[in-house]
Amino acid sequence: MAISKQDTQALIDKIRSLPTGRIAEVKDFVDFLKMQMEQQATARKIKKPLFFPVISVGK
Repeated sequence: MAISKQDTQALIDKIRSLPTGRIAEVKDFVDFLKMQMEQQATARKIKKPLFFPVISVGK
């Protein structure tokens, strides 16, 4: 998903308008999202596709 420079700047402005404690919460949430994405990417690399040979499909 591409994000425009205007959207990026609007997000930055919103974050800057928050009190310091809330900015720390936003940072923690972003770190959590990045970690989650990395874990999902790693899980996709590790999983091998299942292979079930079809011997018979019946009548």
